[in-house]
Amino acid sequence: MKITEVVAALIWQGDQFMICQRPAHKARGLLWEFVGGKVELGETKEQALIRECREELAVTLSVGDVFMDVIHEYPDLTVHLTPTANTNKKRRIIQKRSGLKQTMA
Repeated sequence: MKITEVVAALIWQGDQFMICQRPAHKARGLLWEFVGGKVELGETKEQALIRECREELAVTLSVGDVFMDVIHEYPDLTVHLTPTANTNKKRRIIQKRSGLKQTMA
């Protein structure tokens, strides 16, 4: 089975992590996940994470260190997940567009 490259931003402040709920109509709908997504053709993992954070949160992120690498097999998909550590106290969020609500959980 083909492996899909996926990136995620672990964004936290204190003991709270930022998570998002997947739309009901998408695969694995209503599950909770970290911000991120698939790495597109011709994109580095860092570029993909910056793009995903802009699209999902309207923030420009300075990508942190790789937290871990995980391979996970779903019944229909195998993903190679690369989460990176991005804490607010390290000032990893460079710019945020106004008017967007963000939730820490």
